[in-house]
Amino acid sequence: MQARFVRPCLVLGLTLGLACASGWAQTPKGRVYTCKDEKGKILTSDRPMPECQGREQRILGRDGSTVQIIEAPLTPEQQAVRDVELAKKKVEDDRRREQFRKDKALLNTYENADDIDSKRQRALQQVEREARESEKRMNQLEKQGADNAAEAEFYKKKAMPADLRRRIDENEAASRAEKLLYASKRDEVAQVNLKFDEDKKRYLDLTTGNATPGSAPTPGQAPSAKK
Repeated sequence: MQARFVRPCLVLGLTLGLACASGWAQTPKGRVYTCKDEKGKILTSDRPMPECQGREQRILGRDGSTVQIIEAPLTPEQQAVRDVELAKKKVEDDRRREQFRKDKALLNTYENADDIDSKRQRALQQVEREARESEKRMNQLEKQGADNAAEAEFYKKKAMPADLRRRIDENEAASRAEKLLYASKRDEVAQVNLKFDEDKKRYLDLTTGNATPGSAPTPGQAPSAKK
């Protein structure tokens, strides 16, 4: 009876042995796991160690070089710091990508520095023309307002006709709107000059090697506008 159970037990033992051997065969040969325990003692093994759980571990190659670093889990405070750092990095990466896009567009927009000045003058001429047209309309409205005021003198002691009251109100509203438009055109002149000053400085920085596409613009005095 006992002889009948010998072979199955041997077979089971051989099977388990082969399974263990197969598991060892899957482990990279010559690799060493190492970490420091809570007392600072360096532990080493040819397999992951329970003592290293929750600690930084290093996997070394045959020549002793570090093949992989398994970082220790971060504390909540460390994770908060890491999150802040990652957020800052994302902001910087986004800024760099956006600046790279702007720099490429800038280089594709202008042929050279003189082309920037030429486009500046055309833009200023357009704004100045619109400002002159606005100023002309203001003068016309002012004259109409004077005519309305002169006509209203006849109605100081009696009811003003509805048509005259309407013309006065419309003239005053149109005058206020036109003055705002004229002021915005004068401001636009400064904005146009500022834009082209910045474009020219950045263009010169990029084309002379003082900056690379995507780098942060350097502060400084922009080139003056040509008169």
